[in-house]
Parts: sequence; structure tokens; C-alpha cells
Amino acid sequence: MSVSLTKARTLVVDDFQGMRTILRDIVRAMGVTHVDTAANGREALNLLRGSHYDVVICDFNLGPGLNGQQVLDEARLHDYIGVSSIWVMVTAEKTAEMVMGAAEVKPDEYLLKPINQSILESRLERLIVKKQALRGIEEAIKAKDYAAAIDRCDQLIHAEPAKHPEILRIKSDLQLKVGDYDGAKALFESILAARSVPWARTGQGKVYFHKGEYDNARNTFQQVLDENRMFIEASDWLAKTFEALGERARAQQVLLDAVKLSPNSASRQKVLGETAHKNGDLGVAQAAFERTIKISEFSSNKNPTAYVALAKVLSESDAPDEALKVLARTKGVFKDSTDVAIQAAAVESAVYRKTGQQDLSDAAMAQAEQLLASQPGKLSQDAAIEVAQAMLALGRKDQAFGLMRDLVKNHHEDTQLSNKVEELFEQAQMGAEGRSLVAESREEVIQINNQGVMLAKQGQFAEGARLLRTALQNLPGNEVVMMNLCGLLIGQMRAEGKSDALMSEVMELLERVRELNPLNEKARQYMSVLHPSGGRGHG
Repeated sequence: MSVSLTKARTLVVDDFQGMRTILRDIVRAMGVTHVDTAANGREALNLLRGSHYDVVICDFNLGPGLNGQQVLDEARLHDYIGVSSIWVMVTAEKTAEMVMGAAEVKPDEYLLKPINQSILESRLERLIVKKQALRGIEEAIKAKDYAAAIDRCDQLIHAEPAKHPEILRIKSDLQLKVGDYDGAKALFESILAARSVPWARTGQGKVYFHKGEYDNARNTFQQVLDENRMFIEASDWLAKTFEALGERARAQQVLLDAVKLSPNSASRQKVLGETAHKNGDLGVAQAAFERTIKISEFSSNKNPTAYVALAKVLSESDAPDEALKVLARTKGVFKDSTDVAIQAAAVESAVYRKTGQQDLSDAAMAQAEQLLASQPGKLSQDAAIEVAQAMLALGRKDQAFGLMRDLVKNHHEDTQLSNKVEELFEQAQMGAEGRSLVAESREEVIQINNQGVMLAKQGQFAEGARLLRTALQNLPGNEVVMMNLCGLLIGQMRAEGKSDALMSEVMELLERVRELNPLNEKARQYMSVLHPSGGRGHG
């Protein structure tokens, strides 16, 4: 028995008291001194939120509420567990649905009941030694220092070749996360030169996708599925690629095949719903959105767009009363979100307009606009597009154009968003005007940034800073403008001497960027150089 295992903080999650006791006693018999138990998914997440656990032994079926798959998903989403934690999924079931669901979330170990001490102990001993080597990587990831995390991966790969596969996978995920596509491509190619590995081949496809090489991406994801149709992640990316290629019918079919194999992914069901909706397949869309809502019913990670989308589908299916019921439910479930209230009001307006209730439609739109005015610069992309769509339907073209112009300007480098905005205007029979709006809005911001950069090159830092400050007043969410302004302010301090006022302004800008995009590596570098303590304030 390794000392590290005896000291491992362990959590046992099972809805049956008898099984919790059995598993707890098995773990204690191994010499583990710290064992906590949870009777359901929510209780488990509360414990995971408050404490670090080295080992989690979790049943798949936890009764009403979250299942083991969803608990693991949420724990990862909220960073309650890291790459050094061990997650053992256990179950008495052998259904294909359950097995695929468990496999998708990739626990470290998957065991069928009944479990005996010998099997569990041998698995944990092996895993804990392997996982301890990953603590340094985990610390860097939690600090959002992804460059350091990649460096630590490289150190481990060099020092412990036996652990190559897992560390290589972590490194490749980090490279994709920070946008180092060339580095990821080289890594995947080196792995695939030895043998065909599904996750590496899928990663290669992701690189092609991110580089806009959609034909290569499609062929690569298809190759993965031809070799292993159960590698569902490749299906998700193949569908995404077909969508990018404009082949929505094929995207929908890929997703339909995927949900037959593994129906309990809320995100996949949502994408299927969105794709079917675009294809005009309202029956499939309705079923997918209803499934999305049901899967995430007990999750803290509910997605309001699924609720809003379901209401739109019901309205288009000539079921306005049902649509309004869904919207009322949406406002109740997300009662603390002004953003959701805006989206719900905008769709309500559209539902009432379709049923000829113009007064109610106008009232709902007025509510949306009132809420919109209270959220300057804070509206989500989904909410802004939803409101703009409702405005266009009501003939409020100027307002819709103004809202979309601001949205594109604040996210001028986001190609996916630009495509969504263009699609919105296409649906409203204003395709040419929409394309012009997107192009002109992006060009305007590019010109402002270029002018600021040119002034910096000429040493006119204060003038460039004034220009970008003015731009930022109208573009409060534009990450690129913020970073360029930071560069100008730092240049100004280098030229004129350190200033507490300018330093404070830089730090505030970097905090705003970090909130918008934790993956902005340049912001992290600036932050570490200018304020090594990592604090959030500056005097």
C-alpha cells in the first residue's frame, strides 16, 4: 500500500445508504483515513466545491436529480476537480446508454458492481501514483497560466516517458485551448506516425477545423468514425464541420446518429435542436430541445437558450399557448438573469405578433427595450441577436441595425458571431444589408486599432491612448481595443516615467480583459510583469 493512497482525501457518492457504507468500509480497510460520503449529486457537488478530493468513487445512477455523468461534468466545468484527481465511476447497470454516457465523460476508471477491495485497491494504487505527477500541471491550469502548464507537460514527458499518453493528451488540449494550432498539429502528427489513436486523429481534425481547412477536417473526423464509430466526440466535430460547409442536412444526420448512441449529452441535444430548427425540421428540433431541458433539469449549468429556442419552435409549430408557457417557465427558472428576461420578452413579442395580438406584442417589446437600456454593454450575444430579430419582425429596422452594429464592433474578430449576424439578416430578407453592416463595422474597428498602433510606432503614446480611450467608450467589450490601449499606456510610461494613474488604468483594463477572456495570454503576461503579486487592485 502506498503512503500517498492512505493519505488521499476520498469521497464516496451513492444514493443507497448500504452501498455507501460498504464502499466507505472498503476504502477505510485500505488504510485511507479521510473518507466523506454523499447521498446524491447535489450533495456531492457541495462537498467538491468546499474541499479538494484526491479520489472520488461515484455511482452512475444516483436516483432523482443528477446522475454520476452529470456530477463529473459539473465538477470539471466549475474546476472542483483537476487533472490530478481520480474519478472512479461505478454502476450495476450494463445498458448501452449508460455505458456510452459514462465513457463520454472519461472517468479514470469504470467498475461494475459488486466491487471488492482487491480490485479497487489495485486500480487506485496504480492511478494515484500516475496522478500525483500531474499536480504541477493542475496548479498551473488553476492559475490560468497555460504556458507554464504546457512547459510542465514537456518536463514530465522528458522525465517520465511511461506517462506519455495522458500527458500528451493534456498538452494537446492546452495547445488547442490557447490557439497554438501549429504546435498541436505537430504533436498529433508525431503520435499518429506511430499508430492511429482516436483522440489524436480527432485532435488533428480540430486543428484543420480551426484553421478553416474544412474539407480536411471532414475527411479526418470521418476517418475516426470509420475506424471507431463509438468515438462520439468525432461525431460532434463532424457535424460542426458540415455546418461550416453549409451542409446542414448532413450535420443533422450525424447528430441524430450520435444521440442514438449516447442520448444524455445536453450540449449535443441542444446542437441537434439548433441544426434541425435551421433545417425547418420542427419535430426533431422540439424533441431535442425538450430533451436538453430534461437532462439539465437538476444541473446548475442549465442553458437558457434551449428554453427560448423551444418556445420559438412551438410558436412556429402553431402552438402559441405552449410557447408562452415555456417562456413563463424560462423566466421562473432564470429569475435572477436580466439577460434571460430580455430574450424571453423579445420572443414573447414575436409570439403575440404572430397571433395578431399587437398590443401585447408591443408591450413585450417595450419591456425588452427597457431591460436592454439597463444593461449597457452587458448583453450576451444570444440576447442581442434575439432582440434584434424581434425588432426586425416589428419593423424597427434602425434599432436592430444599431444593436447588431454595436455587437459586431465589440467582437469584430469573432467570425462565428459575424456569421450569426449575417444569417439573422438573411432570414429577414436583408442579406446584402447585413453583410454590409458586418463588413463596415469590422473595418471601422480595424482602422481605429491600426491608427492607435501607428501612433505607438511614431512614439505618440499619449495621443494614441486618447484615441483608443474614446473608442472604448463606444466599444466597452472589445478585447483587442483594450489590449492595444494597455500597450500604448505601457509605452507612454516607458517614455515618460512610471505613473500611478496610468498603472492603475492598465491594471483595470487587464482585469476587464481577463474577465472577458481568461485565455488571453498577452493579458496574463502583462499582469504578471506589472503586478507579480497577482492581486486585483492597484494603488
